[in-house]
Amino acid sequence: MEKFINYLQKQQKHHLAEAERLANEQREDDAVLEKVRANIYGIFISLAQSPYVNVGVSFMEQKMQQIPSAWHISLENAIKHGDFEKETLERVKIAVMADIQATFDEMKGGFADEC
Repeated sequence: MEKFINYLQKQQKHHLAEAERLANEQREDDAVLEKVRANIYGIFISLAQSPYVNVGVSFMEQKMQQIPSAWHISLENAIKHGDFEKETLERVKIAVMADIQATFDEMKGGFADEC
């Protein structure tokens, strides 16, 4: 699980740096999207390092299904109501989740059920 956490931390750091760069270029909307990306990686860093639960493969897989379910509902509602900003935010979160899931699936064979 350590390799996965390192990956998440690297991604979070990258997106925070991008957000800062974009903000300095007066590209606030793009900076906000980068912060959203960084926050999603941060959520999974916190989950993977949680001292309160037995963090293992099954726990992480459950959270990777559970957390984005609300985003999909919110995306459908945004599309239905023509809320482009909300639609964009939800699409960004879902895309980051897909990246996290793919990386986790790639790495999970390398760690024991209890990480």
